[in-house]
Amino acid sequence: MKRVLKSSAFAVLFFLSMLMSCKEKQTASEGKEDLKYTCPMHPDVMSDSPGQCPICGMDLVPAHNHSAGKGSAVQDSLERLLKPTDQVVVSGIKTITPQKGSRVEDEIFNGVVNYSMRNLNMISSRVSGRIEKLYIKYNFQKVAKGSKLMDVYSPDLVNAQQELLFLKDNGTVELLNAARQKLRLLGSTDRQISDILRSGKVSYRFSIYSPYSGYITEGSDRAGRSSSAGSTIISSAPSVSSSGSMGSMGTGSANVSAPEPEVVTANPVSVTEGQYISAGQKLFSVLDDSEVWAEFFARPEQLPGLRQGKEILVSAPNVPDLKTKAKIVLVQPYYKDGTSFSLIRAGVHNPSKKWKPGQLIEVRTTGKNRSGNWLPRTAVLELGSRQVVFLKKNGVFVPDYVKVLGRAGDWLDVGNSINSDTELAENAWFLVDTESFVKVKK
Repeated sequence: MKRVLKSSAFAVLFFLSMLMSCKEKQTASEGKEDLKYTCPMHPDVMSDSPGQCPICGMDLVPAHNHSAGKGSAVQDSLERLLKPTDQVVVSGIKTITPQKGSRVEDEIFNGVVNYSMRNLNMISSRVSGRIEKLYIKYNFQKVAKGSKLMDVYSPDLVNAQQELLFLKDNGTVELLNAARQKLRLLGSTDRQISDILRSGKVSYRFSIYSPYSGYITEGSDRAGRSSSAGSTIISSAPSVSSSGSMGSMGTGSANVSAPEPEVVTANPVSVTEGQYISAGQKLFSVLDDSEVWAEFFARPEQLPGLRQGKEILVSAPNVPDLKTKAKIVLVQPYYKDGTSFSLIRAGVHNPSKKWKPGQLIEVRTTGKNRSGNWLPRTAVLELGSRQVVFLKKNGVFVPDYVKVLGRAGDWLDVGNSINSDTELAENAWFLVDTESFVKVKK
């Protein structure tokens, strides 16, 4: 009986060993069958046996088998890292949560000081003649009332001077006064008339003086191409970018904003020495800067708080003590490249000449208190008419749409589109991949 049991045990052990050996051979053969060889430089080249690449001649190496098998499944904890950058962003950026409360609906814009066209005066020639000497060299050259503009030779002025000298010795008082008045109408000053009577000589080089103070220009057709806003200083209607702080119209924030209005730089005048001019020909325009314009751009949603007659605060960022209140005098709509925005203009009194045309300014408007669920402007990425934030979920940032209901300076009211305890990225712009588009999961 013992011999039978012993022989049975040996038979079982032999059967098990043979079974394991067959399984190992099967596994080895399967692995061998799956083994492929490829070129390190040309992955498209595949072979069942070692050899050389037919393209570059390099030795083929075993290709790794990435087919699904035991241990090859992606773990759930890594799945989020394998999604494209336009759907999920991995970052350690600082996070915030929305703030409930009330804020003052004020807006801050960046703008520029421009000349006021309401103080534009024209200088035209009263006589025909030739310019002998020109004292005005470039546009926006500053002149004072009574300063010399040019010396001209004019037959009309020569004849009028000869009449004055003749009537001085041979005419009546009435005729002499009439000769004086004729010279005044031809552009002569009382001092020039007195000098002629005192010297008794005719001046063939007659000086023309400015009747106004300000800055010389040659009008909108030369000094600055007139824009659709009607200003001769705005060079063109720029394409929009925007901001709530136009300072955003951008402040490095997540808003597209319209650029500040531009001021024309000085360029040479077209009038030259030796040029012949005719009576009535317009020579120059003189812009008086005792009043200037504060100009800036605004987006359509900001216009309700920027009505004509509304008072705004204008300040100069580089001059802390320079600030004043002004009233809006013009709201001019623009539409360009599929974007709507408006030019806002306010009149600023400038008797002390502290405000300089071309100077950058900051404009602030103040509204009423508004209760809401607030996010900083940097946390919201504006994509045309849609706004996006990056919510933190499972250690990564996922984009999601929000709805902006109101603005208060650098804060945006997103209402109930985000819960007050939601954690999101403080700077949404920082998470945008330059080679990807943001895809929001709907």
